[in-house]
Amino acid sequence: MLNRILKGPDSRQQQLAIVILASFAAFTTYFCMYGFRKAISAGTFEGMMAFGISFKSAIVIAQVLGYMTSKFIGIRFISEINPAKRGTYILTLIGGAHLCLLMMALIPLPYNVLFLFLNGMCLGLIWGLVFSYIEGRKYTDLIALILSINFIFSSGVVKTVGRISIESWGVSELMMPFVTGAIFLPLLFLSVYLLGKIPPPAETEKKERGERIQMNKSQRKDLIRLFLPGLTVIVLINLLLTILRDIKDNYAVEMLLVLEPGASPGIFAQMETIASLAVFVLLLTLTGIHNHFKSLYRQHLVIGLGFLTILICALGIANHWGSAIFWLITFTVGLYLSYNALQCLFLERFIAAFKVKGNIGFFFYLMDSVGYLGSCFLILNKELFNAQTNWLPYFIQLSWIFGIAGAGLVAYSWIYFSRKYKSQPVLL
Repeated sequence: MLNRILKGPDSRQQQLAIVILASFAAFTTYFCMYGFRKAISAGTFEGMMAFGISFKSAIVIAQVLGYMTSKFIGIRFISEINPAKRGTYILTLIGGAHLCLLMMALIPLPYNVLFLFLNGMCLGLIWGLVFSYIEGRKYTDLIALILSINFIFSSGVVKTVGRISIESWGVSELMMPFVTGAIFLPLLFLSVYLLGKIPPPAETEKKERGERIQMNKSQRKDLIRLFLPGLTVIVLINLLLTILRDIKDNYAVEMLLVLEPGASPGIFAQMETIASLAVFVLLLTLTGIHNHFKSLYRQHLVIGLGFLTILICALGIANHWGSAIFWLITFTVGLYLSYNALQCLFLERFIAAFKVKGNIGFFFYLMDSVGYLGSCFLILNKELFNAQTNWLPYFIQLSWIFGIAGAGLVAYSWIYFSRKYKSQPVLL
C-alpha cells in the first residue's frame, strides 16, 4: 500500500506519506549512528592513560580527529556522491565503525586508540549521506527539524544505555561501546531500507527549491569565491558551536559528577529529552515560511538568541544560581537552537534563496571540517596545558567567551547576506 501511495499521482496523501516516511527513516538511521559514536562518552575510564594523557581524552581526540578527517574527505565525496549507492555506503561505514569498537576492546592500550580514529572517519560521512535523501523538498525544513533532534536526544539515550550496561549488566568499560552499538543494529537495517523507499523530489519542488546536483571541483571553487565573506562567518559560527557541543557531549558525565554527584544514569536521557522537545517546539516557528529570505532572517535571530542563552547559562552555573540541572538543560536548549538552525535549516534556505546550483553536502562538510579541527585543538590544549583544570570550569569559561563572540558573528552574517541578496537576488 505504501508503494502505491508513493508512486501514485501527486496528492496531499502522497505528500503526507513522504514526510512520515522520510522523517522516520532519516531520524532512525542517524539515531542508530549515535549508538556507534557516542557510547564512549558513557565511560569515565578512570585511571587509564594513553600517550601521556587520560585514556578518555585520547579516544575522544582520536575519534574527533577521524571525524574531522572525514569532513575534509566529504567536501568532495558527498558533493559528488552517486545517489544509487548511498544505502550501501551507510551500512558499510557504520559496520566498519562497529568493528573498530570491538578492536578497541580487544587490542591493548595504547594502540587501541587508533581504532577510534578509524571509527570517527567512518561515521563522519553519515550525516551528509542521510541528509541527501531529504534535501530540496517542500517539507525539507520540517523533516530536517525532526532529524536534528538526534543531536540532543540520541546522545543522552546512548549515554544512558552505556551506563546501564556497565552498572547493571556488568559489561567492562572497554567492551561497553561495542555492546551498545550492537543493540542498535536491527533498527539500523530497517531504517536504511526505508531510506531507499523515499522518492526523489517532484518537479514542482525542483523549481521551488532548486535542483540538487552533483558538484565538480570547479563549481565548488566558484561558490566559495562568490560567497567567501559570508561563508567564512558561517564556518566560524559553526566552529564555536561544534566545540561547545563536543565538549559538553563527551564530558557531560564528568561535569555532572561535580554538579550533581548522586545523579542516576537515567538523568542524561531525561535531560536531553526535555531539551530536545523544547528545541523542536521552538524551531517549528521557522518551518513553513514560503519566502526563503525571510526564513534566513528569522534563522539569524534564533541563532543569535541561542548564543545569548549560552552566555546566561554559563554565568548561572558559575555563580550557582539555583539548580545546576536547570541551567544544563537550558544551556542545551540554547546550544542546539543555534546548532540545529544552522546545520539543518540555514543551508537549505540559503541554497533556495540564492538559487545555488549544487547540494547541501558540500556546505556541510566545508563547515564541519573546520569545526572538528577546532574541537580537536581545544581538547588537546586542555589536556596538554591545563591538565589539572577540571572540565567544568574550562567549559564555563569557553561558554561565556563563545556566547559573546557568537552573537557578534551572527550580526555580521545577517548584514552580509542581506546586502548580498538585495544587490543580486539571483546569483547563479
